Amino acid sequence: MFRQRPIRDRLVILGLVLVTMSCLTVPAWATTEDMDLLPVTEPTLCMICHLDNPNDSGSFALNSFGDAFLANGRIWNATLADMDSDGDTCLNGVELGDADGDGEADGNVSVLLSNPGDGSDCGGATVDALSWGTLKSLFNRD
Repeated sequence: MFRQRPIRDRLVILGLVLVTMSCLTVPAWATTEDMDLLPVTEPTLCMICHLDNPNDSGSFALNSFGDAFLANGRIWNATLADMDSDGDTCLNGVELGDADGDGEADGNVSVLLSNPGDGSDCGGATVDALSWGTLKSLFNRD
């Protein structure tokens, strides 16, 4: 006849509960794949999306751009490029060096103009949505 082992069964159940709980409490870690979705990440790297460098502080709190990127399904596109997540009057696309949001850095851009998650950082220039639309229309004539 089959003999049950109650202590073993309890340990198995406890193990399953702990594994399930740990999966539910782990933060949504950014990955190199997430960073590869953005056109330019140097020199800011983690600080594009986070308030503090998670590697140094252990904090995974997101800044305004990180919240917008997450809300957009971790997708970089024209919608996110046309936003000003941090309210500094610079569009995310301009700050990240990809004004049209196609995932390719504009021209020879290799470093961030400024951080789209830092409202005090606009790279010394201000480009609001109206001005940027006017500038784009000058080059998009048919």
